[in-house]
Amino acid sequence: MKRILVPALAAGLALILALPAGAAERRTLVIAGGEVTGYYFPVAGALCRVINKDHPLGLGCAVMPSSGSAANLAALKSGDADLALVQSRAAQMASIGAEGFKEAGPMADLRAVMALHGEVSVVVARPGAGIEHLGDLKGKRVNLGKPGSFQRASADMVIEASGLSQGDLSVLVELDLAEQAAELCQGNIDAAIFTGIHPMPEVQVAVEECGASLVQIRSKSMDSFFKKVPWAARFSIRSGTYDGQKEDVAAIGLKTLLVTAKLSADEVGAIAKTVMANFGAFTRLHPALRGLSKADTRGDGIPIRLHDGVEKAPAER
Repeated sequence: MKRILVPALAAGLALILALPAGAAERRTLVIAGGEVTGYYFPVAGALCRVINKDHPLGLGCAVMPSSGSAANLAALKSGDADLALVQSRAAQMASIGAEGFKEAGPMADLRAVMALHGEVSVVVARPGAGIEHLGDLKGKRVNLGKPGSFQRASADMVIEASGLSQGDLSVLVELDLAEQAAELCQGNIDAAIFTGIHPMPEVQVAVEECGASLVQIRSKSMDSFFKKVPWAARFSIRSGTYDGQKEDVAAIGLKTLLVTAKLSADEVGAIAKTVMANFGAFTRLHPALRGLSKADTRGDGIPIRLHDGVEKAPAER
């Protein structure tokens, strides 16, 4: 894989600062990010900006664009990248060599440095649908998204976490994300599951145009679900995120992880300490990071082992 590095901060994208004079003498770490127009690339850029500010252990940083988690894990394995942003589920599958990573074999040395932003699923119900709790989805018309899409996989996860099955829905609808709000407001479906970085424009449209509301994702089966699905995590959509939202809404989703396979404990510790020392500034570098706390960088939703170097940077609140 040819390494294409992006060493400059593009206005409005929060990518990375140009390396200062003398950077050639430093070791430059490469973070595999994602598509330039997505979230992973600018978030990786925010990490690089913090690292390039302090140069812990003389380390510098540059971002490598990619097509996403699978490509990032391949770049780690080949040595084209030193760090990578990957979805928590992909990290789990790669570590054990399952699903799309079966042919490549297990990445036994894959370790988590920290968790970053989440891709969070919410249930949105139309007014008058009689849906106040997850159990109320039974017998309703619910959009789960197109088969094979990320939206569909996330919606299936929500249904499983609720203790329901697809057979409990009166109609299982398979609309694109862009179609959900209109169909909801026209009364053609009773509820839809939206997954992304919040606030999502698609959810805001449904809330504004027809008074749709977010449903708390809570159920008695939730604890057993998280034991069975270690890459999933609990999230909270804070009150005021959407117009008229007066309370926090419980949600679930997947975390974006910063991972490595070859870096030493000293290097990982230095990187983690630098991010923690500049945490407030770091979380202001991109909207996806707003609301992230130091405690969020550890804990639930990290299905692979934490790197030994992480202990050098306690994530105190």
